[in-house]
Amino acid sequence: MRKMEEHCLEKAGNFNSIAIVTLYDDSNFGNKLQNYASQTYFQNMGFCVTTVVDAVQIKPARIYLNPIKILKRIAHFVLQHAGLEKEKTKKKKLLAKRRLYIKDFSDEYLSTTSPVNYRHLPRDFANQYDYYVTGSDQVWHCWKNDRCELEYFLLMFAAPSQRLTIAPSFGFDEFPKKYLKTYKNGLEGFEYLSVREERGAELIKELTGKEATVLLDPTMLIDTSEWLKILKKPSQYVDDKYIFVYALGGFKGEVKEKTCNLASNLGMHVIDVMDIDSDYYIHTRPDEFLYWIHNAQLVVTDSFHASVFSILFNRPFAVTERSDIKGMGSRLDTLLNKFGITGRHFNELKDGFECAGETRDKLFTVDYSGVPAVLAAERKKADDFYKKCFHEE
Repeated sequence: MRKMEEHCLEKAGNFNSIAIVTLYDDSNFGNKLQNYASQTYFQNMGFCVTTVVDAVQIKPARIYLNPIKILKRIAHFVLQHAGLEKEKTKKKKLLAKRRLYIKDFSDEYLSTTSPVNYRHLPRDFANQYDYYVTGSDQVWHCWKNDRCELEYFLLMFAAPSQRLTIAPSFGFDEFPKKYLKTYKNGLEGFEYLSVREERGAELIKELTGKEATVLLDPTMLIDTSEWLKILKKPSQYVDDKYIFVYALGGFKGEVKEKTCNLASNLGMHVIDVMDIDSDYYIHTRPDEFLYWIHNAQLVVTDSFHASVFSILFNRPFAVTERSDIKGMGSRLDTLLNKFGITGRHFNELKDGFECAGETRDKLFTVDYSGVPAVLAAERKKADDFYKKCFHEE
């Protein structure tokens, strides 16, 4: 049991309790930081907050009586020992080490439960907390194509009065027909709904007729000072100027060529924390990830959360297209439009990677003057939403 959870139990007589039900992933910085932000947001409202750790997410399911999976395991074993999967094996080993390093952040900053299995929740699970909040992240995507998973993230185990949302996302533009009834029943079970994207609100309206409030990702709902408190200087930090790269879809092609050329011309380092051949890949915690962004001369990224923190820390950034997953760019477009920040896509800035003068000035200059007003308005919108949820109006 974490120290923060022990503190909550000691204060149980004075505090209402909230359990966060979110994707639990010790390999992704954004996932951990949105989790920390949700925890901090509700703690600042006076709640005692704990994150539910789902055993299915942190431990692969067993393969009993599944011939296809058994054959895949056998094929993998044969190829590995034939020397044909050395690179894949290397990546798995490095990722395992990386997860341990990121888990250090979770252990230090997140109050968590012992692992529970969403397929076999304890009978009294709904009575263990006053409220359950789902989000943010793409918790309603149904990643495992599992009805039990979907029902869990729709909080169908809890009473409607206990169910809360904090900017959850679907991560798709249309409901899968297979689970249409589950989505409808689950969404209708919330008194009030929030989502992260406009399309999410449209989907809910089309399916249920219910209105959903579009809220900022929780990483932007808490004050920037909260993030400055936990900045941690990386053990691999370079004191010279650098360009920080965080490309979930891979740092390659024209983007890599132009970024490396720019860094060389300006005498800067390129720090790519997704490069498995570098020490940065393993030895970077989420709070160190924040430090890299906070002190970068330029951020080059295809990541939603790296863009979020570039905005919060007023750092110049260039947004690239994510090559491995389609449809991710709309989240970034929504983010940029919300804050009135235009012209930050790589294709709009790439001349600045090569040419000096005004084109390069544009690359390293972002007008953040309108951001504080938007943040203030959006944070008030969130506060008003939760006043309704907690019947405080």
